[in-house]
Amino acid sequence: MTHQADNRRLIKKLSWEDAASFVLVSLLAISFLTSSPADAKKTRRRSSGATSGGGGPSGLILQTPPPRNPMEHNNRGVELGSKGLWTDAIREHEEALNADPENTTFRQNLSSAHLHYADMLRNKKKMYEAINHYREALYADSANAPADAHLDDCLKSIGKNPDDFNVRSGIADENDASGNYVVAIVEYRKCVKMRDDGLSRFRLARVLYKQGKVVESYEELRTAINKEWKPTEQNELSNCHCLMGDILWEVMLKAKEQGRGPLYMKRLFNVGVCYRRAATINPNNADAIRGLINASKEAIAISDSFDNNLMIAGAYTLGADFERAKQHFNKCWQLGPNNPALHKARISYHLAVVTSAIATPKLLQESVLKIEKELEKRPDDAELLYIYGRGEEALKNNDLAIRAYEKARSINPHVNPDLMQGLNRLTGAPLEVAAKPGGQPGAPGGKPGQPGTPGQSGQPGAQGPAGAAAVAEAPKVDKNAPKPSQVGDAAYAAIEAKISAGDKDGAKTELSAIIDKYPEEGRAYLLLGSIQETQGETAQAKVNYRMASSLKAQGAEDALRQLDTIRVNGLMVSAKDSISKGDTVSAASTLKQVIRLAPELPEPHKLLGDALDKMGDKKEAERERKKADELQKKDL
Repeated sequence: MTHQADNRRLIKKLSWEDAASFVLVSLLAISFLTSSPADAKKTRRRSSGATSGGGGPSGLILQTPPPRNPMEHNNRGVELGSKGLWTDAIREHEEALNADPENTTFRQNLSSAHLHYADMLRNKKKMYEAINHYREALYADSANAPADAHLDDCLKSIGKNPDDFNVRSGIADENDASGNYVVAIVEYRKCVKMRDDGLSRFRLARVLYKQGKVVESYEELRTAINKEWKPTEQNELSNCHCLMGDILWEVMLKAKEQGRGPLYMKRLFNVGVCYRRAATINPNNADAIRGLINASKEAIAISDSFDNNLMIAGAYTLGADFERAKQHFNKCWQLGPNNPALHKARISYHLAVVTSAIATPKLLQESVLKIEKELEKRPDDAELLYIYGRGEEALKNNDLAIRAYEKARSINPHVNPDLMQGLNRLTGAPLEVAAKPGGQPGAPGGKPGQPGTPGQSGQPGAQGPAGAAAVAEAPKVDKNAPKPSQVGDAAYAAIEAKISAGDKDGAKTELSAIIDKYPEEGRAYLLLGSIQETQGETAQAKVNYRMASSLKAQGAEDALRQLDTIRVNGLMVSAKDSISKGDTVSAASTLKQVIRLAPELPEPHKLLGDALDKMGDKKEAERERKKADELQKKDL
């Protein structure tokens, strides 16, 4: 089967002859779905060395006409299957599906043909061949439960534990690496059933994309970013957002070629959001940075505005292309010299310069001088002091660096994770050691009059009793508590005032700038999500609520749960209606869609478990009920 068929569409209507053929499909399907390999043997005839009038295998008389369109290929496949000629039947069903890839009946018939053929091979103890066809059956139709169960049995018979996540994940990874994407897709789908987390969904989405199933890949990515991710999986989460950007970039270019201006602009905006989020999560994600730069260039070609120049300046900063970043920051200065977003972005730029391993001495000196001027206006800004100290350290001016670090620590020891490390690098003092009387930080072996020792009378960084208390050991912080905000309440109050006044776009711009500078500001994500929710951007709102929740922002969990409930309310009503009518198949399908949209709600998992139980899928039913119990306990 040609696996690129997803990009084709059948645009020709069936003739009146096809309508007659469809009646024949219904009659033949009964024998196709109920026949067994044993029955098929009875219907086979010996070859007479001549092709039959029906165009079938040699010596076999077929009732269907020679196929000329997808429906007739399907009809021929059904008839061949009813006679047990499974390889021929598979070929015909592939022809039908390749020509009309959106036809669900064609897809299910192909899957059924692979299942029957695999069963026959399994009965002949040809386990490896059977496994291949069971996987082909599941690739064509992932809902083929018998193929799934029989595949598990075959894997068990060759010594592999089908219920071990690591076994199935290992098979998927191996086939993904070797380019066998059909097997990888089937096995990653199984992994998602066994462990429905963000990483499993992302791996499935990635291999679907490689196989050319772009729409399915994007849907999996949307589900993946709404799942929980472990702290050790942040690089993969960044890649997940980056792949979303890649897909949206492709469809954005198509909209541009088609002259669909509003759609093109909307997609371009979303491309920028995806790449920026990817680069924020992992600033070393080169693909995300490159994508953000390309998206910014596309935006500037449309409008050489302040916001677009600020976006590309930030992208160049992330990519350590500081000269180009300066050019666009200068353009921003010309367009909006008093814009508060520019000031915040330039502080981020200077931080990137002084912490970069490739910044030239000239660039370092420029940034240090700029920060020095800012310190004249705000001498007690802990962040500016840290940046200044880091710049002086890079320029080998260690005394000045120590003085800046010490003062920053006395104001806010948590302003930057590297602050205490910087002091340790320059002084050799242990981290977070309580100051000794007289202000000495207690560096081991420190002697009076030793050059460069902070806290010593007459030396840089001398501290009195008040300074000693300021640099004393910081109390231990609860890891589960939200991190201290680096944005003042006044700034958030101003943003909330903008929202109340109806200037939601202005509020979104300021919140995005805060997130760019301080990726751990949960309150900013929460406010941005609330604006997006009111504007109908529920998918983006959920992503930001999820980020806010992971950062322990107060009220984020409730906002996330409420949004999920609203998004799926209509689908839940439909699912419950199907359950009341006894239509468990439709109910299960709808509930799966609900779970994709709102995976953290316990009720859909419980109802799906009940529906799967009635359908005979006990193993999956138990998994769903267990998930529902876990989520219920989490809510309590």
